[in-house]
Amino acid sequence: MGGAFGRITAFLFQDVQSEKETKDLAVLIRIICCIFVLYFLVIGITVASIGHYLTGLLLVGGIGLTVGAFILTYENRTVLGMVLLNILLLFFPTMLTLLLGFSQGFYLPVFLNILLIYFNKTNRMVLKRVYSISLMIYLMCLAEISNAVNLTVVPSATLSMWFQTFNMLMFSCAILASAWSYCQKFNQAEEKLRRINENLERMANLDTLTKLSNRRHMNEHLAGLVFDYNRSNKAFTMAIGDIDFFKKVNDTYGHDTGDYVLSTVADIFRKYMKDKGHVARWGGEEFLFSFENMDLEKAYRYLDELRHLIESTPMDFKEYHFNITMTYGIEEFNPRLGIEATINRADAKLYKGKQGGRNRVVK
Repeated sequence: MGGAFGRITAFLFQDVQSEKETKDLAVLIRIICCIFVLYFLVIGITVASIGHYLTGLLLVGGIGLTVGAFILTYENRTVLGMVLLNILLLFFPTMLTLLLGFSQGFYLPVFLNILLIYFNKTNRMVLKRVYSISLMIYLMCLAEISNAVNLTVVPSATLSMWFQTFNMLMFSCAILASAWSYCQKFNQAEEKLRRINENLERMANLDTLTKLSNRRHMNEHLAGLVFDYNRSNKAFTMAIGDIDFFKKVNDTYGHDTGDYVLSTVADIFRKYMKDKGHVARWGGEEFLFSFENMDLEKAYRYLDELRHLIESTPMDFKEYHFNITMTYGIEEFNPRLGIEATINRADAKLYKGKQGGRNRVVK
């Protein structure tokens, strides 16, 4: 049973082949077609049972046309299927309303045409408005004509109640299908917009080469650390590191090798700094670190361990095989100085380390 239901569902939700058509509209048309095949069959049998044989025969023909609209959605002619369904949902409700009376509720499917036309994204909005207003005017005229002609021949109050109940039930199912389709379409649009916003935010926050935080995002992160420090006195230490003789790497091996080095050390930093703090590409071959909930001495031990890790990692790119080193300056955050002055002090220590022979952490 589950397998059969799964196959039917997969068939109904099969995607369209043409890029000019949308799966959402095709699926909605298919579901409504299924509902109205049942609707035309039941109403056709019912009206035939009370003597309206020609009307019953026409409704059987309506089943065939509805199946045709269903099939068109699989043949890259979804819009044509929608037009055919619109005609069916206009012709048969009109015929039944004039025959059996406005009060029976046969006019209700006409409203589905408005939902279908708005679900189709290819039509211009002005045409949708004109069409919707025209349908509303048409329904008002249909009500007046139906009351004036007064051809209603419903044998009993029970049958009248049956017509009203069944019309409302089928119309409710069609509205439910439309509402579900609109909800799906809205959720898909929301999800797409969310992913776009996430990508934009990621692009705004990350350095394109190293995939580390960029300078702007790091400044935002540091502002959060300062806020936490002022609120709960959570210490943190900052360090700035620079690749030694990076210009020589570029000049000797080429800029693509230099990019490889930057990406490689960035991957090492990202893994090493997990649960320790944050790291960003500060500019060129410089990287800024924040060791969080750590004083200077603890952060220094971690940073020196990272220095050894970088030094011992071979750089293998194309036919080149070499090692690099880095020099670091480290400074614990001082609220009297602020972030900028703390970074400047770390940078001054970095410069001192460069002068002192490189490949070291200066505290």
